[in-house]
Amino acid sequence: MQQDPNSRPATGYPYPYPPQQPANGYPPNAGTAYPYQNHNPYYVPLQPPSLRAVLIFTAVLLLPILSIFFIFLIIVRPQSPTVYLNSLSVSNFTVSDNRLSGKWDLRLQFQNPNSKMSLHYDDVLCTLYRGRETLSETRLQPFDLGTKDQAPFNATLSVSGTYVDGRVVDSIGKERAEKGSVEFDLRVVSLVTFRYGVYTGRSSETVFCDDVAVGVGGNISSGNMVGPAMRCKRENGRFLHCSAGLMRETMK
Repeated sequence: MQQDPNSRPATGYPYPYPPQQPANGYPPNAGTAYPYQNHNPYYVPLQPPSLRAVLIFTAVLLLPILSIFFIFLIIVRPQSPTVYLNSLSVSNFTVSDNRLSGKWDLRLQFQNPNSKMSLHYDDVLCTLYRGRETLSETRLQPFDLGTKDQAPFNATLSVSGTYVDGRVVDSIGKERAEKGSVEFDLRVVSLVTFRYGVYTGRSSETVFCDDVAVGVGGNISSGNMVGPAMRCKRENGRFLHCSAGLMRETMK
């Protein structure tokens, strides 16, 4: 077949040239950014430590501390101090028109049951209340207790014409008529420092002497605590500070 010498490519369709291969072997990059090239084939990116590695490291770090802590507890055997209410008396006790007056004299006995730890009491606050109604409060001076030591302390609380809720007045009148006595509650809050050699720990101690009956029946304005001395109930101590990490928060 003879080719037409006047034939021309169709208008609008370019001549199909084969694609050119780049000289460097990489495909052409129409953008302006260049791909990152790792020139160090031996470089390995750092990976964050796994959870297992962190737990193992923490266990290895805490094991000596816990061992020393338990050895300390076995040797020293720290115990919480005890508080007794030996006596409570009231004088000039009157209740009239929701107004209460009176003077309470009490005697507390603090005991240190520890044979190897001394105690230092600071900021001792005594509060007298009836139900939820606070009547009076006072502070004791700081003091120390040696090992197996005990010390008595006297305190006075008084109120004069203090307003009280009507329900409190009614309950006092009912107890005086039925029992010939009135029950009061006492709370003692203090900061106690435990000392054993160079190691010290501090704890907030709270004790309660609840339902302490005082004989002021009828129209009697003075009376004494009914029954023998009583041991105040202790609330779990709250750990505040410890040196060398050798003190526990709640003691037996």
